Amino acid sequence: MITLGSVTDLRPEHAGRAVLVGSHGGRATGEYALAFGIASLTCHDAGIGLDEAGVEGLAVLENRSVPAIAVDYRSARIGDTQDMLARGRISRANAPAVELGISPGGRAADAATLLSDRAGQATAPSGATGDAIFRRRKLSLSLGRRLVLLDSASSITPFDDGAIVVTGSHGGLPAGSVDRAIKARPLIAIFNDAGVGIDDAGIARLPVLDRQGVAAACVSTGSARIGDARSTFETGIVSFANEKALALGARPGVRIRHLIGSLTGIAADQFPTWDT
Repeated sequence: MITLGSVTDLRPEHAGRAVLVGSHGGRATGEYALAFGIASLTCHDAGIGLDEAGVEGLAVLENRSVPAIAVDYRSARIGDTQDMLARGRISRANAPAVELGISPGGRAADAATLLSDRAGQATAPSGATGDAIFRRRKLSLSLGRRLVLLDSASSITPFDDGAIVVTGSHGGLPAGSVDRAIKARPLIAIFNDAGVGIDDAGIARLPVLDRQGVAAACVSTGSARIGDARSTFETGIVSFANEKALALGARPGVRIRHLIGSLTGIAADQFPTWDT
């Protein structure tokens, strides 16, 4: 089984392989996995959350007869594939996975063996590109501020320095790596807390970014669909914030729209309508 810190680490050579990623199991994760024609996917349920968005990708893969399972956020750290294999318990399995004898409650390590047996049975790659799957939206605001909505934090670039960055990504550390915490120095970065989970893994990025001088906060996974930056912006409610974000007003309970409004001088109900 191939283990990758993030689904965005997939490459063409992974076609036909059983793959375990540290990413949430949202719709975009399923679509991205299909783009590379993998044989099966193991991901993290990210607390499941609003609209069960944390496992929506399993249905996407089921529609293409690809087995997929999600690891319970209470059993293993999001972003940490080795921990997912060592301690992970399955919370959800799609129909093709169930047909292989995998069921919720079982050990992820045992399921990995069954999924690895299917290696080589690739689906045809969908041909979708990362840019089409993980949306990126930009908006210039008053006071010279830019608001950037990114479904995946992997899309952050140095051009986002100084911007307000709202993501759909979890607030954990991809591959457990401090070096992958962020690729820019925004005014503030917003993530999803992925249910927080065992060892507070879903918010592990926050103290790291504090030490790097970056304000960062997470919204509750029950308030916004993980993997969907627009949902983070529209309905997200702050659950955790690092010290630098607290200094900007990102207190637990504050709606992201209101937080951004206070940072830009724009009323929460006066933001332009985003494209779909």
